[in-house]
Amino acid sequence: MESAVEFENVSFSYSEESGPVFSGVSASLPAAMMAVVGQNGIGKSTLLLLASGRLTPDGGTVRILGTDTGTFADAAHDPAVEQERNRYVSFVYQNMEFETQDSVGNLMEHVYENGFHEAQDPAYLRRIQEELEMTPFLGRRTQELSKGQLQRAIIGFSLLYGSRMIMLDEPVFAMEEAQKDRAFGLLMDLSREHGLPVYYSVHNLDISGTCSDYLLLFEKSGTFAVGPTQEMFTRDRLEAAYQAPLDTLYLRDRLYRDLLLDSR
Repeated sequence: MESAVEFENVSFSYSEESGPVFSGVSASLPAAMMAVVGQNGIGKSTLLLLASGRLTPDGGTVRILGTDTGTFADAAHDPAVEQERNRYVSFVYQNMEFETQDSVGNLMEHVYENGFHEAQDPAYLRRIQEELEMTPFLGRRTQELSKGQLQRAIIGFSLLYGSRMIMLDEPVFAMEEAQKDRAFGLLMDLSREHGLPVYYSVHNLDISGTCSDYLLLFEKSGTFAVGPTQEMFTRDRLEAAYQAPLDTLYLRDRLYRDLLLDSR
């Protein structure tokens, strides 16, 4: 499998007091639909932020599709650099909220027309709207949406923007289970159809196991392994990584989703 992201001797910490999240990590991450799985607080979000150029390593190099993420170090201060970074990767954060003056439907058209797709196809826009069950609220503004509706809209925007990769950190916790399945089913279909690398982290093992071609599994030690999902997503590997019985892990998923909903 061709790689999309390369970690070369990467080290990173948020502060000296907190200690390193990663130390001397080297890894090749596939150009595919990949779930990032592991215990809470072990480094999943940090890995995605490094892999997308939203964080810069303290040491070593991260390359996205061959480009050193150090190239994007000034993105927070330079709109041109930020746009170039976005051309490489769209990032969907865990709890994105924003207010708009225009309707969701008009915004989707604007994003599609002004994004990075070489050509626009009205059927592609309709497909995203229908698969994400957005039709009933296309006439509303983002601040008028429920949390689950807003999450579906944000995933829709990311697909229409046309970046070369998409990364998502806990993007569906407010959705109903059937909506989660449809959203990740669409992401997986488009990843396979267009060769679009999609990396994501969710607190839902069923989704991670069924809606991915590759799995990045954090071990208890904080190191991680990458491989085809059918090889990585096994009871023995998951229980060893989480240090807990598999049945307990599914209960943890439900409790964590409730916690996120309560804190929104």
